[in-house]
Amino acid sequence: MQRPQLAQSADGLARSAARIARRAMNAVRRSIMAADIWIQDHYWVVVCSVLLVLGTGTGLLLKWRWTEVTEFAKQVAPVLTTVSIIASTLLSVLAWFRKRRQQRLTAQAAANSAAGNSSGG
Repeated sequence: MQRPQLAQSADGLARSAARIARRAMNAVRRSIMAADIWIQDHYWVVVCSVLLVLGTGTGLLLKWRWTEVTEFAKQVAPVLTTVSIIASTLLSVLAWFRKRRQQRLTAQAAANSAAGNSSGG
């Protein structure tokens, strides 16, 4: 192959990979949205189930492996604390970006509506 053909081939592969990645991300987004909507519709069942499973698991662990659980908790607590701080920060930042995006889209829609009404009259 000559250089221009190689460049075209590489460009085609890159576009194909980007298209596949975009499709995969869209599929993941749809799955997450579907799960989110289902959880919103059934949140009492989800909350009660999670609490029941966590409570049962914690009780069983503490009953039979008290020393191992407490030693493990001492080792893992700093890591989990750091992870929870990072996760809550990321979620807060994402919520902030979503809020700003929604405000921008609302303002843009209002501006487009106003422009459409003034030119259409």
